[in-house]
Amino acid sequence: MTSVRGMSAWLLAWLGAAALWMVLTDSVRVAELVAGAVVAALAATGFELVRRQRVAAQAVRPGLSLRVWRVLIKAFPDVWRLTRAAFAQLVQREPARGRVIAMPFGHAEDTPDARAVRAVALGLGSIAPNSIMIGVDPDSGLLLAHQLVPTRDSSDLDPLQLQ
Repeated sequence: MTSVRGMSAWLLAWLGAAALWMVLTDSVRVAELVAGAVVAALAATGFELVRRQRVAAQAVRPGLSLRVWRVLIKAFPDVWRLTRAAFAQLVQREPARGRVIAMPFGHAEDTPDARAVRAVALGLGSIAPNSIMIGVDPDSGLLLAHQLVPTRDSSDLDPLQLQ
């Protein structure tokens, strides 16, 4: 049973890596396809080796993927904020100063569910161009992020509403 699970995990990782290769290369030449298959096999093998170590198990939370649309919607106001900041910098000739912001997050414990929520928050939270997620402080439970144009709305840091 473990070998079937390992092979299916490897195959899923290979499919994901191959799909990413195809998106990034945007080529269907035979040489690119062969190189993509080899790179995807290396990536899937590395993924499987790390997965088998079971260093930090994460729970699969399908409900989190239903909130992804919120991240995409937050990207539009961020593009507008950054465009305004770029034009303001052209006119005023002084550098834009961002800041690091901390907000209570509450998923700092060391459980598979909390690790999954942190991974999603940090991975998807940086899609909107104004906010770059730094991490979650395990001691205080604060989510740390950098914003080039600071906003007052906490939902800009947590568009998935995970807190």
